[in-house]
Amino acid sequence: MDDKRVNVGGKAPVRTRGRGGYGKKKNGAVCMYWLQGRCNRNPCRFVHVVGEVNITPKPTNGRSYTYHRKNPTDSTSNSDSKEKKQPQQQSLSLTSGPSGDGTHASHISQQDSHPESHEESSLSTRGSSGDGITNLFMRLTQLDGHNKTVTGIALPSGSDKLYTASGDGDLRVWDCHTGRCVHQGNLGAQIGCLISQGPWLFAGLRNLVKAWNLKTETQYSIDGPVGQVYALEATTEDVLFAGMEDGSIFTWKYDPKTDSFPLITIFKGHTASVLSLQVGCKSLYSGLMDNTIRRWDLDTLTCSQTLLGHSAAVTSLVLSGDGCLLSCSLDQTIKIWACRQDGSMGVFDTRNEEHPILALFGMHDAHDKPILCCSCNDNSVILYELPSFTKRGTIFGKQEVGRIQSGLGGLFFTGDGTGQVAVWKWLTPRTA
Repeated sequence: MDDKRVNVGGKAPVRTRGRGGYGKKKNGAVCMYWLQGRCNRNPCRFVHVVGEVNITPKPTNGRSYTYHRKNPTDSTSNSDSKEKKQPQQQSLSLTSGPSGDGTHASHISQQDSHPESHEESSLSTRGSSGDGITNLFMRLTQLDGHNKTVTGIALPSGSDKLYTASGDGDLRVWDCHTGRCVHQGNLGAQIGCLISQGPWLFAGLRNLVKAWNLKTETQYSIDGPVGQVYALEATTEDVLFAGMEDGSIFTWKYDPKTDSFPLITIFKGHTASVLSLQVGCKSLYSGLMDNTIRRWDLDTLTCSQTLLGHSAAVTSLVLSGDGCLLSCSLDQTIKIWACRQDGSMGVFDTRNEEHPILALFGMHDAHDKPILCCSCNDNSVILYELPSFTKRGTIFGKQEVGRIQSGLGGLFFTGDGTGQVAVWKWLTPRTA
């Protein structure tokens, strides 16, 4: 999502709870302002956790989010190039080499003044899971380097590198063992989105999609799109979808014989920019600036349904394991869509939030319970346990959090409007 769409509504200050009784340093209390990256005291009477953070991914099985929903009721309506590829057979500089600025993961920003007394912050929030067990997630460190809004975070499977992108074209590679930035480069245009699928890394630019095969260290420039690429989605069959500023959706499929991405089709019919894409159950779902969601049949390559219900731009989509679709919007609602008996989709439930919603993301906590992250334009990210929507905690950023990505070992990452990437971890569960 670009800066214009992220910057909706008024900004709210970072919220804090009452003055904290965290005690003194000898009691081992962690500095909550350090957790926010705001502490500039040296020495500080509270503990600053320092050292390198290992965020190395490990193999794991896939997980899904299940809703037991039926009989949805709501009104929906059923509806009715040229491509160039320029492969560059070269060593992929983004995955190797000693170059980089050497930024350490525990480098702390000191731009904000340190208040005279520490206050409790929701950056580290304790919440009940409803079964007598208490979870604590906390901020481990931050990755500094981006100067503009973070527009993408990707942790490719089998890779020991974390990739982050910002709106000014800056692409950074972080070593998962040390937390250091090992490479930084500028793609020369605004990066609208960044995703990974298998060995592939994709970046959406203006009039272009960049692709890297991290296994073969090959780079590709996929031409064809006109305007900014706002959303990308890829499948395990090496099919790539790109949601465009003009409302079109370009579709390519990698051909190993020609080592290229031939254009399959262009989905047309949208009247506004495509902000989000999701693939599942032989369908492609697109969230639009015109308040609608389109459902595309991947067998017939046609629009099978237009989902109506939101009254403002649909900013993000998430698919559950049983085929339910979750959507969020600037109208301050989250809607859960489920299949009817006739195969069409309708709204089963609607949840109202206090602020416009920018993004949704699904993950699991330390108990393997499904969690939905809901990023709002008051700089907050609310974590809900599914399917009950029990609130588990709240994270606050310095500015709006537009990107969320999960890692392994209980780690997850958030990127905000200041360019800061924060590393979080669900801690080992313990009985309350």
